[in-house]
Amino acid sequence: MENFNVLTPLRTSRRRQTGYNIYAEAKAEFSNAFMLDDIHKAAKQTLLAMRRGPIRYCRNSTIVCEGDPSDYVFLIVDGTVRSCRTFENGTRSIVAFHIPGELFGWTDDVKHSLSAEAATDSMILFFKRSILFSLATHESKLASFLLAATTNELRRVQEHSLLLGRNAKCRVASFLLDLSKRMGDTKNLDLPMSHQDIADHLGLTIETVSRTITEMEQTGLIARASPRTLILLNRAALIRMMK
Repeated sequence: MENFNVLTPLRTSRRRQTGYNIYAEAKAEFSNAFMLDDIHKAAKQTLLAMRRGPIRYCRNSTIVCEGDPSDYVFLIVDGTVRSCRTFENGTRSIVAFHIPGELFGWTDDVKHSLSAEAATDSMILFFKRSILFSLATHESKLASFLLAATTNELRRVQEHSLLLGRNAKCRVASFLLDLSKRMGDTKNLDLPMSHQDIADHLGLTIETVSRTITEMEQTGLIARASPRTLILLNRAALIRMMK
């Protein structure tokens, strides 16, 4: 895996928190990520030339603000990112979480409609959107990767919108099952985000999320290996809870 010379962001914003560290040399493994070695050599060189990063962001730092130009698409090398919007009354809605190997900031609009924040310490690659699209017209593997990323994101958004009309147990069970599948471990689930983040994503209060997880633990559906690690003991029952 190549060493990536890290560049500074294109511009700074007053709304952005400055609590992230930029490393001159960074070596990162793409776990379930976009494997550049699978792409034609010329395409790989073009991708490496157009990327910016990786850039490391501390937890709760802002990566992109709502209203920023959508010049870049982002790939998570490490960490978890939340796409969200904060309203004037102080409430927050988290539309999606993104984990290593996933793209975010994907839009046809000239400006981002959502903010993206680091839910954990994260390492992010920046790709110029216009060049990425141009390259995809000539490289079928890249085009397939982008199509799959777009399709998966659309599916998750649709499922999330339907989920908000269900009861709390259904929402939490669906979230845990989906996240465990995406993270590649169907039994042990290390929650990278806080209960408050989960609550803002599911349209619940943090008290409801905590109470629902405790009830699942008491009924033997899950167990706690640590405050952030859950063991999904009875996936079949959790799946039934979603129906």
